[in-house]
Formats: sequence, structure tokens, C-alpha cells
Amino acid sequence: MAIRIEAKRPVFKPAPYESSRHSRRLPSWLILLFLGIALGGGGVLFLQASYGPKRLSALESQKLTDELTSITLERQGLQTRLDEISRTLNSERTEAGQTIKSLQGEVSGLKAQIEPLREQLKLFAQTLPYDGKLGPVGISTASFSQGRDGGALSYLVLLMQEKADKPELRGNVEFAVEGKAADGRTQTVQVPAVNITLGHYQHVAGQAKLPEGFLARRVTVRFMDSTGSRPLTWRIFTVQAK
Repeated sequence: MAIRIEAKRPVFKPAPYESSRHSRRLPSWLILLFLGIALGGGGVLFLQASYGPKRLSALESQKLTDELTSITLERQGLQTRLDEISRTLNSERTEAGQTIKSLQGEVSGLKAQIEPLREQLKLFAQTLPYDGKLGPVGISTASFSQGRDGGALSYLVLLMQEKADKPELRGNVEFAVEGKAADGRTQTVQVPAVNITLGHYQHVAGQAKLPEGFLARRVTVRFMDSTGSRPLTWRIFTVQAK
């Protein structure tokens, strides 16, 4: 009698009831991913430590904060000073504008007063004697004075042309002062000439320095042409002691 041996069929058993467990391994791609992350992070830390900005200590950070605070306060102080200067300038500009307006008003008032005087002066000039017998220009009047003990010679000379429509003349007014020197001798002193442009009339006034102790007696006034070579008119005046 033949015996038939049948192979045993595997019996299904749930995993929790298996007697032996197979070890589980992480996928290789996940391991490579973690490894790459670790290497990248380490590289970043290495680069920051080697080539990146230096990390500040707590003391250095506090010092930097203090400096920043000081700069901020200084900037605020400068801004405050700038605002004060701006206000001062605006105030001064306002005051200057008011002063200018006031001065303009005064100038306008003076012009209004001068204009009638100018017209009166023109009428007065027409009444002055024209002494043109010696040339085209006349020395209408003049006055000379000096202190009793000498000193500077004060003078006022008025020159005229016959008519107001005459062309202007350029020339020099010369003074030859005759008098007594300190040693008693008679002496003539030449005073520096005065350059003028003569229209209808022109007055020349000033003081002339004379030698110490010199007492002036009379003055010869000459109006010379622009070259100084030809006299256009001349007159002699007495010096008054004051």
C-alpha cells in the first residue's frame, strides 16, 4: 500500500502573531536627503564663520547701541539748532523788509522835498552874476576862510556857463594861495587841483592843507581846460579870517 505524503500548505498568520520579524531599513534616497541637508547646513555655518561678518559680543553690541543713541541725540540737537536758525533768519528777513519799506518811504519823502529845492536852485542860478569876460566859463562867486592862527583853508567856489544848454566842459580848478609864511616872508602856495565836469553850474567846496604857520591873504582861482595848459577863466578873492 503506497503512502501519499502531501506538502503542507502555508498557513496565513497576521503579522502581530508572527514569531519572527524582518528588520526595516530607511530608503536610500531619504538617507541621501538627510545627508545633503546636514552637509549644506555645515557648509553654510563654515562660510559664515570664515568669510561672513563677525559676530558681535554682548559688550560690543551694547557699545554700538550706545553710539547709535548718541548719534541720534546729536542729530536731533542739530535739527533743533537748524530750526532755531531758520526762525531767526525768517524774523530778521521780516524786520529787514519792514526797514527797507520804511527807508523807501523816507527816500520818497526826501525826493518830494528835494524836487522843489532843485527848482528853486535853478531859479537862483539864473539870478547869479555870470562873469564870463575872460572866457566861456564864469566864476560867479567864491568864499575863502582860515583860522586867525593859520591852519587849513576852507573854500567854496561856484562856476557857471552862460546858458544851461551849453555842452559840458571837463577841466581842473586850480588855487594859488598868497600869504605870509611862518618866517615872515611872502609866499605863494599851490593847492592840488580839483577835477570837475561843468554843466550849467557847478560848485566846488572843501579844505586845503597849508604849511604850518602860513597865513593866507588872497587866492587866485583858475579853471583850466582838461589838458591843464589853457585857462578858461580866473578870478582873485580875499581870504576871510575866522
